[in-house]
Amino acid sequence: MNDHLPIILYDPECPLCLRFKQGLEFLDKSLTFVSARDDQIYLFFPELDKKTCLEKVHLITSERLILSGPEVVDYLVKTLPGVSKFAWLLENEQGRKVKDFFYHKVEELRELSTKKDDCHQCPRN
Repeated sequence: MNDHLPIILYDPECPLCLRFKQGLEFLDKSLTFVSARDDQIYLFFPELDKKTCLEKVHLITSERLILSGPEVVDYLVKTLPGVSKFAWLLENEQGRKVKDFFYHKVEELRELSTKKDDCHQCPRN
């Protein structure tokens, strides 16, 4: 599994997660995506908790460092070609506040889309 790092864990049952996965795959072919529902990943990385991984995005770096939530956004902004050009926007307090606000709003949408099938405002596949 080490030769496939970095790995992003995502929820394949979440429409919003699938959209982000598709967008990231378009930006960087070197990222590996693994379902947070796949029990095998927890055998390779026992320090991960399945419930927590299903609640928010997790990334395992090539150094086996585990990042979650907004830390994943920081990592991707700094390392993805094309996106890294905008990393300077997050280097000040205002940029970090905007990123955190955006991340938390996306999390709210993700929770709605996975918990409410009758939500007409939630993104669909």
